[in-house]
Amino acid sequence: MKKILTIFVLSAIFVCFSQQKDSLHSQIFSLTPLAKNVNKVNGVTFGIGQLFDREKEAAINGLSLEINPVLPLALLFLDPSKVINNKVKLKHNGVQIAVGGFSGDVAHNGLNISVYTITNSANGLGIIGIYNVSKTLNGLHVAGLTNSTDNAIGMLISPINSADILKGVQIGAYNKSLSVIGIQIGLYNSTSRIKGLQIGLWNTNGKRSLPFINW
Repeated sequence: MKKILTIFVLSAIFVCFSQQKDSLHSQIFSLTPLAKNVNKVNGVTFGIGQLFDREKEAAINGLSLEINPVLPLALLFLDPSKVINNKVKLKHNGVQIAVGGFSGDVAHNGLNISVYTITNSANGLGIIGIYNVSKTLNGLHVAGLTNSTDNAIGMLISPINSADILKGVQIGAYNKSLSVIGIQIGLYNSTSRIKGLQIGLWNTNGKRSLPFINW
């Protein structure tokens, strides 16, 4: 009887400890960068984002509000083309509103309103003040300066749009892609292969170069 009671008590202690440990790793509200013992938030995060903690694997589901006091320095010294962006460290599902933005290794699904953003993948609606750089862009992405991606499905609207593979629409002053299934609309449109239309002042592809309309 004593052995059974001892086993029961130890089991209860283990369960309570496990639940406490789990609660330390999951939060409804958290400041960012996330604390070392928090790797999941289902709710709201507020702070300066994960700019200084890109090694941490985490998931955020809900609303993220970011105020980055070093935004001018980030814009001066953060080169999007040199950010290592091969492995997803942060999975973000929901809404991101940032005076700043994601800085690489992020998979985002939902609405992103930021000054700049660098992601591994972005699915949904992006409204970006300056540059939007990602390996994959799906959905509608509007940027003040440039949308740059390896693969895009949907619509890219920006003065400069660059997509290696585009399935959808590019609208801007300068649109460049290696392969297009869809439409390019701009002052200058360029692609190597196209199944669709180019509409602009000058349009070039692997078959021909023409003003106004090309295919």
